[in-house]
Order: sequence, then structure tokens, then C-alpha cells
Amino acid sequence: MESEGRVLDEAKLDTAIADLLREEESEDPEPAAEPAKPKAAFPVLPEQAEMDEEAQTRNSGLAATLRQKWAELSGAA
Repeated sequence: MESEGRVLDEAKLDTAIADLLREEESEDPEPAAEPAKPKAAFPVLPEQAEMDEEAQTRNSGLAATLRQKWAELSGAA
């Protein structure tokens, strides 16, 4: 049960497409010049000396001993 074929009117189709394109253009006016993208701001990283100091204070003293014992008891060391 096929429906009867229709003849394609290419001129009518082209006109309809052109009308649709014109409507889209009138609805979306051209955007103004894109604003300049802001420069990427990089985070301020600590100096290596500061990182070394933190590592020394963390790995020394009673806290380090307790962490080591905890790791041994947990079976991680």
C-alpha cells in the first residue's frame, strides 16, 4: 500500500528554503565583535624552599613517629 508519488517542484522548494534562511538571519542579528578573552591567570606556586620546609616539619618529631607506627600497625609499611 504505497501512496502515489508526487512531483517535486524544485523552484518552490528553493524559495521555501531561502525564506527560512532569511527569517533566521533577521531573528539573529550579527553579534558585536567578540570581547577579548581575559589572559589566563596562573596560580602563585610556593617556592621549592617553602615546600622543603613543610616536608621537614611534617616528617620530623612526634607526629612522624606516630604516623610511622600507625602505618606499621596497619600493615602499610
